[in-house]
Amino acid sequence: MLPVGQMNSTDPSVKNLLDQEFRVDSATHDETTLAIIPAGARARGTVIAKQDGVFSGREIAEAVAAAFEGRIHLKSAAADGAVFHSGDQIVMFEGDLRALLGSERTLLNFLMHTCGVATLTRRFVNAVAPHTTKILATRKTTPGLRSLDLAAVVHGGGAIHRRSLSDGVLIKENHLWAIDPATAIRKAREGCSPLHGVEIEVQNLALLDSVLEAKPDIIMLDNLGPEQVRTAIHRIAGHARVEISGGINLETIKDYAGLGADYISVGRITHSAPACDLSLDLCHE
Repeated sequence: MLPVGQMNSTDPSVKNLLDQEFRVDSATHDETTLAIIPAGARARGTVIAKQDGVFSGREIAEAVAAAFEGRIHLKSAAADGAVFHSGDQIVMFEGDLRALLGSERTLLNFLMHTCGVATLTRRFVNAVAPHTTKILATRKTTPGLRSLDLAAVVHGGGAIHRRSLSDGVLIKENHLWAIDPATAIRKAREGCSPLHGVEIEVQNLALLDSVLEAKPDIIMLDNLGPEQVRTAIHRIAGHARVEISGGINLETIKDYAGLGADYISVGRITHSAPACDLSLDLCHE
């Protein structure tokens, strides 16, 4: 069994997500289980990894136990961010067998997803080593699962760009459809909290000089090739932090990692992470 992380109180939003899915799945009205499993039967349920990965989901495990109000007890769970290997026991419950069977699919659906996000994030983080460039999640998250997706990114070693539109100023191409870059940066500084840095997206080098004159805090180089990024970073010359974005994958990230950017944002770690292969095995307590 992997090291047990210290249990925290369950986030109400996570508990609500689990409760909703249990209702959708009729977890307490499983016709098969009610027909063939005697009331009061007990078992131990262990989540087993079928592949290597990174764990994210201690709060999910806590919420499953809470949803069944004492019928299931969480005995242990891997620490968020812990590396696991195929065959490892990553979560263990014990309690009412009917409740364990009712919880199985919802529990695995969530854990397979969050561990998948954490695992893919860790692959990107490892891919930029030994460079100090940080891997950022975007807002391209699964609808309804943003808090879990972004937590999983952090557990995988990444960081969060913005949790919501209110987290900071990012002037993007569609904003610049209505206003020129210099004016946009000036108005953003006038109207926003001084605690928020001003970031602006640049999709071609022709805009770069005018953007630099307006002195943004961060410049996002979007959908530029490695040589264009190299040229842009040379021209920025430390006058702003630099973020790279736009279709970067595990095959191309090494071409960007050594160019000197502060951040690389990767939407695919949340919108396209493959699910981890996990199963729930039952045995006697």
